[in-house]
Amino acid sequence: GINTELGRTPMCSRVLLLAVVAGLSTPVLAADADKAKKPFMLKSAAFANGSPLPVDHRGDEDDISPQLSWEGAPNATESFVLIVDHAEEGGAGGAAGRQTHWIVYDIPSSVNELREEISGAGTSDIGRLGMKEEAGQEPIVVDPMESMMGMTGYEDPEIAQMRSMISGVVDASFDAGMRAKEGTHSEGGTQWRGPTKGGSLSFKLYALNERLTLPPGAKRDEVLAAMKGKVLAKTTLTLGDR
Repeated sequence: GINTELGRTPMCSRVLLLAVVAGLSTPVLAADADKAKKPFMLKSAAFANGSPLPVDHRGDEDDISPQLSWEGAPNATESFVLIVDHAEEGGAGGAAGRQTHWIVYDIPSSVNELREEISGAGTSDIGRLGMKEEAGQEPIVVDPMESMMGMTGYEDPEIAQMRSMISGVVDASFDAGMRAKEGTHSEGGTQWRGPTKGGSLSFKLYALNERLTLPPGAKRDEVLAAMKGKVLAKTTLTLGDR
């Protein structure tokens, strides 16, 4: 019987025999399992591919970064790079050009989402990505005065100090070399800066087989040069005119 034969055959033969018994025509290898994964895909809860950019994310409105998430990254991925470029329309008698609105690199491989408003409008939590499941969120500290008296918007100074202390402890425990970083965009800043003109906006996400050895604030060309030979996969989300 099968049990008798399994006791006398090498391990590899047992695996093949079990595959046949289970009704499989060919053995399933790790490489095949990787190919069977979902394709590498970038998406957003705020907009679909080809749609206009919502006003909340425009540079002349709230100017906050949109929510982005992805799936299907290769198994060997060690980090991600996100570059957001805007192909601007030419004005009256003017030439069209490209503007870079956001660069994020060294995103940990454990991260598969950037929450809305993680960067822009004068603040950024990009450096806290990967620290914990609720990456970039402030610690929850309940203010009893707000709960009991309905004083919405009020925060006791001691509560604010406690919140800041907890954030500081969490931040200090995270290796600075493993933090995600923002590069310098076309307007000279590093935080999300949304477009103000019409044109095509592209969100390009790259899966890399290692991290980049760049300091914060690297320029677009420097990031692209450091990426050479490290890109495993790329996915693009493109928006149309506003």
